[in-house]
Amino acid sequence: MKKKYISVLALACLFSVSAMAQQKITGVVKDAQGEPVLGALVTTVGHPTEKSITDQKGVFTLNANQGEYIEIVYADSQKKRVWVKGESLEICLEDLDTYTENRSKLQSGREQTQAVSTLSGEKIANNSTFNVGNSLYGMLPGLIVKQNTGWTDGATLMVRGGGSQSSQSPLIVVDGIPRTLDYLNMLEVESISVLKDGAATALWGTRGANGVVVVTTKRGQYNRRDIDVNYTYGMGLPINQPEFVDGVTYAQMRNEALYYDGLSLEYDATAFDAFRNGSNPDAFPNVDWMGTALRDYTTNHQLNLTFRGGGKRVRYYTAINYKNDQGILDTDLVNSTGRYDAQFKKYRLDARMNLDIDVTDYTRVALNMFGLLHENNRPRESEANIFGNLFHVPSGAFPIRTTNGYWGSNNIFKINPIAEIAENGYFRTDERMLQSDLRIYQDLSPVTKGLKAEVGISYDNSAVYQETGSQEYEYEALTVIPGAVLGEYEILRNVGGEEKALSISNGGLNSQFMRLVIDGRVGYDRAFGLHAVNGNLMYRQESYTPLGRNNSRKRQSVIFTGGYNYDNRYLVDVVVNYSGTSVLSDGDKFRTYPAISAAWVLSNESFWKNASNVIDYFKIRASWGRSGNDNIAYDLDERYWVSCGGGLFKDTPAGFGGLHAGNLAVSNLDIELADKYNFGIDMRLFNRLSLTADAFYDKRTNTLISASNLYSSVIGTGIPQLNMGETNSKGLDLGLNWEDKVGENFKYYVGGTFSYLRTCIDENGEGYKPYDYLYKKGDRIGQLYGLEAIGYFRDETDIANSPKQMFSAVRPGDIKYKDQNGDGKIDSYDEVAIGHSSSIPGIYYGINLGFEYKGFGIDAVFQGAGQYSRMLNTQSVYWPLRNNNSNLSKWYLEDRVRWTEDTKGVATAPRLTTLDNANNFRNSTEWLENGAFFKLRNLNIYYNLPKKWISSMKMDQCQVYLRGNNLFSLDHVKYLNCEDLSINYPDLMSVFVGVNINF
Repeated sequence: MKKKYISVLALACLFSVSAMAQQKITGVVKDAQGEPVLGALVTTVGHPTEKSITDQKGVFTLNANQGEYIEIVYADSQKKRVWVKGESLEICLEDLDTYTENRSKLQSGREQTQAVSTLSGEKIANNSTFNVGNSLYGMLPGLIVKQNTGWTDGATLMVRGGGSQSSQSPLIVVDGIPRTLDYLNMLEVESISVLKDGAATALWGTRGANGVVVVTTKRGQYNRRDIDVNYTYGMGLPINQPEFVDGVTYAQMRNEALYYDGLSLEYDATAFDAFRNGSNPDAFPNVDWMGTALRDYTTNHQLNLTFRGGGKRVRYYTAINYKNDQGILDTDLVNSTGRYDAQFKKYRLDARMNLDIDVTDYTRVALNMFGLLHENNRPRESEANIFGNLFHVPSGAFPIRTTNGYWGSNNIFKINPIAEIAENGYFRTDERMLQSDLRIYQDLSPVTKGLKAEVGISYDNSAVYQETGSQEYEYEALTVIPGAVLGEYEILRNVGGEEKALSISNGGLNSQFMRLVIDGRVGYDRAFGLHAVNGNLMYRQESYTPLGRNNSRKRQSVIFTGGYNYDNRYLVDVVVNYSGTSVLSDGDKFRTYPAISAAWVLSNESFWKNASNVIDYFKIRASWGRSGNDNIAYDLDERYWVSCGGGLFKDTPAGFGGLHAGNLAVSNLDIELADKYNFGIDMRLFNRLSLTADAFYDKRTNTLISASNLYSSVIGTGIPQLNMGETNSKGLDLGLNWEDKVGENFKYYVGGTFSYLRTCIDENGEGYKPYDYLYKKGDRIGQLYGLEAIGYFRDETDIANSPKQMFSAVRPGDIKYKDQNGDGKIDSYDEVAIGHSSSIPGIYYGINLGFEYKGFGIDAVFQGAGQYSRMLNTQSVYWPLRNNNSNLSKWYLEDRVRWTEDTKGVATAPRLTTLDNANNFRNSTEWLENGAFFKLRNLNIYYNLPKKWISSMKMDQCQVYLRGNNLFSLDHVKYLNCEDLSINYPDLMSVFVGVNINF
């Protein structure tokens, strides 16, 4: 009994000593602008029961020991740890305190030793596009964003150019799960981070080689409530559209082309007059196909409702978004039958709910749910074919409708572009999607301080159903034949097709996928005086199952991470990732991906604090890490029997199919490997200027490449691919931002990003080349190749005295090329590297700036690229009349001087021709154009109504705004978008007007 009393007394004394050491800490939390932060959670690290939530003035009170860490977390987006060194604290949350969640490893900018660029959702919330990918132009150093102009195409993203010969797309991660950006609304985004170096991407093992883009959606906040209503009306105005010649110009130019082809002319003066006066529209029409098919603008509406807040135990973020887009086709045309609407249309309704519940002081549950209903409508003909027909059919080919009331056609161009829109039916898809994930966080401090665990499960399901409305129509094919008398023409009419009523087919599933992710983590995070250590052991299993055979992907990984921090001055992080992928051979599916990174915060050194009043923060970083890319097909390590044509049998020969051995199997199959090295600095100067800079080197090996250039196919079977491709990328990323305030009413910012990138192919499987300049080793990824044009043939004598051009017969006015090897002929052995890469700009930069004065403000985002080349090879726009199935744009007549007998001394384009002319129409410096550009991507003009106007309506804020994107471009390419020269849905300049109300 005596021992029992002694034990109780000792325990009581221990608690007394602990209580004596504790003190009540009072503090205030402010944001970077000095405004108090409401709803920030303040806890004592290792004591989750010791917590406080800041009030309206940003004030908190907390029991903590001297020398302990306290941690401030705001909206699950900003995190900061500070030492308890007194009874009163003032804490400022800055951009450096925005943290990134990388596979459950949380690090703020102050703690990071890796190369990570982070952008808060507020920085893109004023963008005029609601597509997240299209809001990132020039906003994050190291992230290259390229515009696409299709109706459903988003922007192309690349992290430091991708670095691979096989693919450049980064991994997209939304709330910790690999997902696409297509379903995200920009207003839901809390932060976007780009993981650029090997130390950051090693955590993603088999998928991290091309970089990772991490998106975190918004979550609830403690002790507050916000309701946000945002409505936007937008219009899209077509820009960069080609202008095609009218009927008479087409006829004149076709005659000219026939003349220089040495062929008989097709039109005479009577025909030219008929084109001009419209006296014979069946034989000599003058149709503006683009003007008839397209209206002058598109429209869209978007309504966003968000509810955000919470109490002491439950936090919530809910968003409901509705959007509809009405496309560019003429309204009367797509409704001409009255039975269906073939307009390009998109309707979308989605809802997101992010819920956090503090079940106990030690247990938190996070539930995320996202649901989507999406309808996409267009004419039954594909987008590419619709605009291909509008581009390629000349205005002088045939009328929209003949005088007999049929749809027009002829035996050359055949397809009537307007009929294909108005009476060919429609194609509709309906998508249903559910994304869900549940995560449980458990603080195990009662077991040992700093110990935590979590477990999560995520399930996504998407199904796209299609419906096709098919209709057929009659047409009249017209053939114009010169009559016996000069100036008279006979028209042969052949009625084809069949008038059929609309029939509807529900095609069932167009596409579907299911994604399941299960993971768990045990972590330890503890500070001992000036020493802080952390470690994590994680397990993760992923399954992705779409429709189709051999499309599934399964991945599994076990990951260890460890970190050490001494006095916030010296930081080290290590990663060991043991990951496997289902595409590799049985028994050989796993690889190890290690990484190490370190940082030195010079500004926290005592000598620095006493020496500098200019630099507030200065950190040096260095890292190395390894990651992979398993984006390869299944069963490359197996050889299979595949179908073939077979032979003819029986008395009356009939064909029977057969089987033959497929391609040889890949020996020692592997996935692409990336070793990434990085050196960087992070600085803050004058308490206003933030600067980050990174120099990097990325070495790729094991890339799968075709072996057809290395081995002969005379062995009689398909050649396997080989894991022998190698590339390297090196460059520099820079980012800076200056924010300041003048007086009480004027604040402004100026920021920019800059990336320099040089890629190099080290090994591509090339075999022997007779000339050194034919090797592509050492060239950039995406490097353009072609012939070097040196002028145009002046006459037959010039042709006879020049090297023989082997691609096709040449005539005066055709392009003359340089004989690179001096063998007296021009062929594929004379092709050389020309220009720069056509896929990865060598220079990429952005400028963002803005100001606000008494509620009125302007934001602008400019972005540009350099060391970038384009090949002007778009049919009908830059390559006219070719093969009798192409149109002629004004570019060839007004922006170039075409070769004729009168212009041969000043010509800047070859002669017109109706033939295939493989000599002229091929990659060469003739069609090479500088792809550099500078664009105003986004402009936002807004006004926040004064508080005294809106307070009576119980509003906290009311903003009206006018926004625009893709407003102008300074570039060298006329007619089409310099980033996308494809024949596609028109490039649009968009203008939006809207209102945002916060309660």
